[in-house]
This record gives sequence, structure tokens and C-alpha cells, in this order.
Amino acid sequence: IYEFQTMIASLNVLDVSNASLYDGATAFAEACLMAVRANRKSKSRRILVPRALNTVFRSVAHAIIKGQQIELVELPLKDGRTETAALADLEGQDFAAVAIQNPTFLGTLEDVDTLTDWAHANQALVIGVTNPMSLALLRPPGQWGADGADIACGEGQPMGVPLSSGGPYFGFLTCRQAIVRQ
Repeated sequence: IYEFQTMIASLNVLDVSNASLYDGATAFAEACLMAVRANRKSKSRRILVPRALNTVFRSVAHAIIKGQQIELVELPLKDGRTETAALADLEGQDFAAVAIQNPTFLGTLEDVDTLTDWAHANQALVIGVTNPMSLALLRPPGQWGADGADIACGEGQPMGVPLSSGGPYFGFLTCRQAIVRQ
């Protein structure tokens, strides 16, 4: 487990990793819950979510967090990517976190630097949703924008986990040391 946690934290360039969750969708839901608890600068229970985020991740997260009165607010798409110009309309609104999936469910690459910097400038945490195999080519969440994502999660099955007791899926969750207790 230590080797797994070290690998996941290193891949995402964050400090601490869990020992895994049921799947990537539940890892995203837990990341949302964690962000609301950890964001001490905001009292918001709203999380900005790009429309290009995995639909299963969104629906599972909604089912898990709705009982906590946490709302997922969708960001619009333009040409398969999050429309960063729409962020201007959200200035001054309070959000606990901004989720960014890279690559997106549609296979496009997000402007992770702009989204991350906007989130931090607006007192929101950043949840990076990644495919661990893509991190061999793409910048990891811990290096997005000026300060990097605060939390990263995703589905670990793409690393080649074979079918076994209960299935091949497992979610990973990793974060900065400052919010590890959440």
C-alpha cells in the first residue's frame, strides 16, 4: 500500500495519497466532500464542474453529495472545452472548488492553468480529475497554474488492473499536506 500511495502522489505531484476508493466516480465524490470541508476561506457548498467531466463521475457525485446540500454548477463548453470566457460571469460568486478533468471525457485538453489560477484567485480549491496513464505526457495536477491543484482524483483501472474480486476498478485520491486531515 505504501508503494501504491507513493506512486499515486508522485504521479500527481501532490503530497499524500489514500489507499484507494471503490472507483473513480466515488473518488470524485469524496474529493468534492473534502473540498467543501477543507476550504476555510469559503462557506460555499457549490462546486464548479465542467460539462465535459465524465458523466458517470457527475451522476455518482450528485447522488452522494446531494444529502449534504452540496451543489454541482456546470461550466459551459465551447468546441469541446470549458469556455473560460464564462468565468468572467462568475466573478464574485462563492465556490468551494472548481473541478477540472484533463483530458476531458470528450478527449479534449483543458486550459488547466487558466482554470486553476482563476479558482485560486476566487478563493476556491482545485480538484484535478486525471487519467493516471495520461500523466506520462501531460502536466500533473500539482503543477497546474501558479500553485497547482489542491486535490486530485481519478480511476486507476487504466494502469492495467486485471479483473479480480469485485472488479477491476479503484479510485485514487491525493492532496496537499495542508488539507490531509479532511
